[in-house]
Amino acid sequence: MEAIKGESCLIKLRVRQAKESDIPELLVLAEEFMPQEAVREKRADALRQALKNPAYELLVAEIKEEPAGFIDQWIISDFIHGAKLSCIQNFYVASKHRMKGVGSKLLEEIIRRAETKGVLEIHVVTEFENERAIDLYRRHGFLTSSLQLERALG
Repeated sequence: MEAIKGESCLIKLRVRQAKESDIPELLVLAEEFMPQEAVREKRADALRQALKNPAYELLVAEIKEEPAGFIDQWIISDFIHGAKLSCIQNFYVASKHRMKGVGSKLLEEIIRRAETKGVLEIHVVTEFENERAIDLYRRHGFLTSSLQLERALG
């Protein structure tokens, strides 16, 4: 447990591995993050499946036992690099907890865990206009190195 800056005092922040019992609260944050992107039941099913996959890791930041944000990563073996790579898929801090260091703590912990698993590189994608996220990633050593393209299916 670490202390982060609150409005007028230090607040205790805990970053931990997500559990299946966290799903209802994570779905609330997911809807705040990407409204109407998916039906609640489909999100819940996808999260249940992911939590069972050993290549997947989801961390939750808690303040006063309430989820304040989350970050996840998929670790893959890449034959071109001859090593493991991490892909941060989702990273979100609830609006009321932003600018308090929650995002930095989540990112630091996912980086630490990737390092302990022997990951060579961590990849992350964000929207071009998300300047606060880009700044956060750069402060933690991420560099712009490629362009990701997307094609919707179905």
